Amino acid sequence: MNTSYLKYLKKIILEIKELFTSQILIAVLSLLQVSYVVKQLGPENYGKITIFVTFISLFFRGLNSKNSDVALLALKNEDKNIFYSALLFDLIMGLVAFIFCLTIYFTPYISKIDLNSFSKYFFFYLSCRVIFNISETSKAVLINSGNLKLFSYIESIGILIRFTLIVSLIYLNPTVESYILGNSFYMLIFGLICYFVSSKQNNKIEQGLKVSFIEYWESIKSTYKKIRYDQIIGLIPQHFDILLLSIISDINIVGIYKFAKRLVEPINYIIAAFIPWIQSQYSSDSLINFNDFVKKLLLPMSFATMSIFIFLGRKIITTIGSNEFSTAYNPLIILAVGYSVYLLTFWIRQLLLFNNLIIYHVYSKIIYSVVFISLSIPLTIFYSANGLSLSLSLAILSQKVYEFFIYKNKIIPNSLK
Repeated sequence: MNTSYLKYLKKIILEIKELFTSQILIAVLSLLQVSYVVKQLGPENYGKITIFVTFISLFFRGLNSKNSDVALLALKNEDKNIFYSALLFDLIMGLVAFIFCLTIYFTPYISKIDLNSFSKYFFFYLSCRVIFNISETSKAVLINSGNLKLFSYIESIGILIRFTLIVSLIYLNPTVESYILGNSFYMLIFGLICYFVSSKQNNKIEQGLKVSFIEYWESIKSTYKKIRYDQIIGLIPQHFDILLLSIISDINIVGIYKFAKRLVEPINYIIAAFIPWIQSQYSSDSLINFNDFVKKLLLPMSFATMSIFIFLGRKIITTIGSNEFSTAYNPLIILAVGYSVYLLTFWIRQLLLFNNLIIYHVYSKIIYSVVFISLSIPLTIFYSANGLSLSLSLAILSQKVYEFFIYKNKIIPNSLK
């Protein structure tokens, strides 16, 4: 390796070392948690958990996912105190999602899983999910202040709490309900921790007058709508895959597919380590050479992760899961290809966001969803989990090709002016 390459790596590593360490911890604990859960509960019960969590996430993510981006842009553009109005907004959106979930819950729901089997903890789970929404504003406050170390610590503590609660409760009583209860307590505790930490951090920052809720809504309305379009459209492949598989196939296949998807999630953790750093750089008006970023960092990472999955995938499946999940290898490899494409190009969304071009990410998600829907039904019918994995990877590829086209034709020309 030449000296300039090593210097580049050292510079990036020093700037994101806390973020990267926390994401490694999150990845390890998440895989250990998945391993314990699937071994204790088996593919069928893991499939039940998957459908239950997917059903809830469909509404909460649709209304609140990436609200941290909304609050972050508001913090960057405003010299006033928006903290409490942003928190109230998160809670209101959570309550709206809560109402949607209850509405569906009390009407006939067509699925291979009966939600009534979770009725004992359903209301509590939803309530905790509302509190968990607070973490979106908290994340924005910490990123805007440049306190990435504290952000990393909170994320690590949160995942440690989740791991401890879920594993402990399943150890005491190996049932689906124990998993739901453990995840509920995690969301409640993590939401409250985020509130107290970000509130303290917010009080340290010199700001102007507090912004009323109405003023805050007026200032974020346009951005929020664009990001909502972006997230809701993206939810189709992210959640429809599980629901589609639950209808076309049996609950065991759902568990196997979700297991394969969880095994490639370490790629998402790598991405999650870089996003706050990129956002923090842009919040402080610093520039990033993305050409070097891709060639010197993301490309070697992508190659390394694909090699691990190809050569060690079967061993990983049987070690983390069991022989019951051996058929997850092909979906794992197919999904890894799509996720690797995502790893190489995830930064384009951040450029679109900070250049007020997020609408093009909405268009890319439309392409993503159309390709997925067009391919997923026939491919899943004929090839089950393998076909579903292929349709998702091809959808990611289509989306990212479009985003790269926008980057070359919209962002680069503007940066040269």
